[in-house]
This record gives sequence, C-alpha cells and structure tokens, in this order.
Amino acid sequence: MSLYYHKRITIVPKLLHLNIGTHGWSLSLGTRRAHITRGSGGHGRASVRLPGGFSWHRDFRRR
Repeated sequence: MSLYYHKRITIVPKLLHLNIGTHGWSLSLGTRRAHITRGSGGHGRASVRLPGGFSWHRDFRRR
C-alpha cells in the first residue's frame, strides 16, 4: 500500500500556485488555458489547452 500527499497553495489567485507533494514541489504560473510549471528537480513544462479538446505541451530542463 502506498501513501501519497498533495497540497496546492494559491499565492496569487488564478495566476500563481505552489504545489507540494510526496516527491517534491513545483510552481505553476498562468491560467487554466496556458501555464508554465517549474519543478524542484529542475524540470519544467509549458502547456496550452486549445479549443475542441486539443492540447500542446513542451517539456524542458534547466541547464
């Protein structure tokens, strides 16, 4: 049996969130349609939700 923990803390409403979980933390900046996420391990993701159920994302790492 595994136990997981996840907590989302709103820093700026509808714009900036801090996500804390069992595997680390991440910051998310943007709206529900388009946002950038940066994690504690140096990884990140840019995501955009498009009309009609489509979405686009790009993963990147800090160098």
